[in-house]
Amino acid sequence: MIFDPPAINAARFVALLGLCAGACVWDMRERRVPNVLSVPVAIFGLFLALSDGGWSGGGWALAGLVLGGGLFLPLVFLGYIGAGDMKLMAAAGTLLGPLGIARGILAGAILGGIWAAGWMVVKKDRKATLPYAPPLAVGIVIAFFY
Repeated sequence: MIFDPPAINAARFVALLGLCAGACVWDMRERRVPNVLSVPVAIFGLFLALSDGGWSGGGWALAGLVLGGGLFLPLVFLGYIGAGDMKLMAAAGTLLGPLGIARGILAGAILGGIWAAGWMVVKKDRKATLPYAPPLAVGIVIAFFY
């Protein structure tokens, strides 16, 4: 089946919004982003890229997955972020590609710093865990448009 570019972009956007909204809600409530959210979106992103661009489209999505997850992997090992945040970025990478996810990571990191500063002012408890999915999600959505 051949998809036209507006339908592909709409499908990507809806998947990204669902992923980002779900990650924000889950992370704010439970301080985790579950696999049940990120894995299906990653599979959908790979399928969408393959159906739109063939093997080169699949490679583009796979490169986004590896970059999105790979850049966060050392931070997970060091304990700075949770694995759910890494999988969130990997799933988004399948929909944004390597350049888009790089923009999303940059925007998410900048917004994450602002988020952390505000969190420390409001919480006043330095031991409280910071849900990092909300600034990452906003960065992902910004990256979709730029």
